[in-house]
Amino acid sequence: MADVSAYAALIHDGLFDPSPSESILRVKDAVAKELTALDSTARVKRTDYFNHTFAPDFVMTWPDARSRRVYLRMAYDLEALVEDVALIDSTDPLIFGLTEAESIEAKPHVEQAIAGSDAMFTEAAALEKLIDRKKADSTANMLSNALAQGGRGSFVGDEAVELADVVQRGFTSAALVDTDGTAEAVETISDRLQGQQAWRMNRVLQAVWEGSEGSLTTFPGKADVSGRLNTESLSYLVKYMRTDDRDFWRRVGRGLTIADLESLDFADAEANIESLIQANLDVISARATIVKPDPLGLDEAVTGARFRWSKRGRHITFEAPKLFAVIGSAKTNLSGVDEEAAAVSVDAFIDRAKDTDLVEVSIHSGPDHISVKNDEGAISTERLRGVSETFGGSTEVAQVIVGSRTGRVTVDLPERSGTGKTQSKVRMADLLVTTIPLVVDVPDDVREGIAEFLRYEDDNGRTRLETLALDELPEVDPTIPLLAVEALVENGTLVDPESSTPE
Repeated sequence: MADVSAYAALIHDGLFDPSPSESILRVKDAVAKELTALDSTARVKRTDYFNHTFAPDFVMTWPDARSRRVYLRMAYDLEALVEDVALIDSTDPLIFGLTEAESIEAKPHVEQAIAGSDAMFTEAAALEKLIDRKKADSTANMLSNALAQGGRGSFVGDEAVELADVVQRGFTSAALVDTDGTAEAVETISDRLQGQQAWRMNRVLQAVWEGSEGSLTTFPGKADVSGRLNTESLSYLVKYMRTDDRDFWRRVGRGLTIADLESLDFADAEANIESLIQANLDVISARATIVKPDPLGLDEAVTGARFRWSKRGRHITFEAPKLFAVIGSAKTNLSGVDEEAAAVSVDAFIDRAKDTDLVEVSIHSGPDHISVKNDEGAISTERLRGVSETFGGSTEVAQVIVGSRTGRVTVDLPERSGTGKTQSKVRMADLLVTTIPLVVDVPDDVREGIAEFLRYEDDNGRTRLETLALDELPEVDPTIPLLAVEALVENGTLVDPESSTPE
């Protein structure tokens, strides 16, 4: 791509090429590059026309099916512009002036010609200044996208960067819960952008205001009272806002769901999405996960990180060394994920289950099985070993119910899956910390790293481990006799379910 300071010069040189066909080619090539630099999310398609009265020179389209027609203009005669705007079969044309000096001199005429419409008039030099500003200003990234899709009015000279100044001050003011600077931005955005684009940017501005603990009732604009960012506004925020302020991402993400995360483009905003997820681990719930071994997976030497959030297909994933976990809001949503049988011996399960709050364990030996349960506290792994020895043959663990900080999880070892039990609102972090070590062999350092990466504080400032410590109950005495029949442990005593008499 050409240097951003060169677009106007490229257009100027192209206009004076002695070959008419070569001149058109060079001019349109330079304009296409500048439009792409303005908004890289747009697909800029050239037409076969040039400086035509009502046929566009370009059509810009976006993944959400929005489109905008672009018309190149070499002269700015008032009567001609009024006539052109009337003939153009578009409610929001982007009119691109090719000669800077004339566009500035004709500004009053241009504004009169496009008044009352959603048309936007601009020129190469004005856009160059905004494009150059994108390197260091996240609000300029948001604004350039919004202008491309829905800017209106005249933007010549320094007007595009002056608008960027107002918007930047507005976001700074919103972060400080300052009414004056925020109000100026809200009003200017509403005036200079079409309805949908103005609403989207002001909704993100509101999110910054609320994220900085500003009251919604004092937000200086038309507030969205839905209580959470919709997916479009959230996508806009993570793509264009540049901050690693954990408190900010925590405040704007309190209503975050798995469905919201699935709507985001990780390729465009991986660092921001990571910050958003990590800051809101205490509120993001997940219903199910399937863990997959990945021998060629995440490489710390390459990525610089042992753990991260990602997206595979339409699913959110947690990536760790040699494994990844696919996460969903329901187990049925993960039906397309391959599952491989993974029988686990009792001995292997006991090794995996250390420091785990086992509520119920199903042990199999061929067609026979025993379910060991304790309603009073965690099941002793030594008790499981004793039960397995009563079979007199090889034994495996098929299904386990495990206690977590936010609810019980059913772990299916052959499927390598974990599912929140009944209607429990299990947090995604708890689901992963509970399921992963039970369904795959994880080295101690990785296990500890996963627990640390997924650690969060609750509203009382307690971490997951501190909460578990408060909930600990004494272990049942592992020396209590066991039966080689389907059994239950109730109140610390093993009983035959067919009898009410303790054994």
